[in-house]
Amino acid sequence: MIVRLRQTGQMDAAERAAALETEGNRLLSVATADLDADIPSCPGWQAANLLGHVANGWEAFRIIMESGSIDPPDFGTFAQVPEDHDEIPEFARERLALLVPVVAHADPTGPIWSWTGPVTLAFFQRRAHFETLVHRLDAELATGDRTPIDPSVGVDGVDELFSTLLAGVTDNLPSGSLHLHQTDGDGELMLQVSDGTIAVSHEHAKGDAALRASGEDLLTSMWGRRSIDGLELFGDRAVAEEWIALSP
Repeated sequence: MIVRLRQTGQMDAAERAAALETEGNRLLSVATADLDADIPSCPGWQAANLLGHVANGWEAFRIIMESGSIDPPDFGTFAQVPEDHDEIPEFARERLALLVPVVAHADPTGPIWSWTGPVTLAFFQRRAHFETLVHRLDAELATGDRTPIDPSVGVDGVDELFSTLLAGVTDNLPSGSLHLHQTDGDGELMLQVSDGTIAVSHEHAKGDAALRASGEDLLTSMWGRRSIDGLELFGDRAVAEEWIALSP
């Protein structure tokens, strides 16, 4: 069965590719300024490690999308990240330049392999965008030079995390439900555990805990890139933190 994923932001392929390119170029700019900078949100990593990780993902996304197959790719064909940190920026630039047009021209409804089973290409168009955005944020957290996240994109990133990236997770599930309410738009998400897996709905409902915040703060908190201190929190804080703990 092909899973067709809801996209809160409703971006088309061209918009998703443009967002990917913008976030990727910003990540490259910040990370290459100091490849030895420690990344506080990724303990043990320096900027070079972060950039290599993202470039490896860009390579994988491109090859999978270009294959047009619901069979697993040949991982041995993936270009390898250079061991020399000084060579990583150029490797990353090449991987991004190759990926952007693939994202732009892929049919979002086309079936494709994924680690969760067959999905549509929209899965990887969206995944490439948010993998890049979140790690752009990681690079910026090392320098303190933050750029804003569009409110609707922020909510889309929370939806992508729980309805897509964490789909099928069955371990260490939260003990209660969490309602998220966007204060600078109309985004609402209800996160629950149903039949032993994560269930996401887009509705106004009462949870065991609730967070009210901007789209950007919802994304950064639920992805574990900022504390929920200072956000409007109702109900059981421990439940909210259990949901945040699921983020990669």
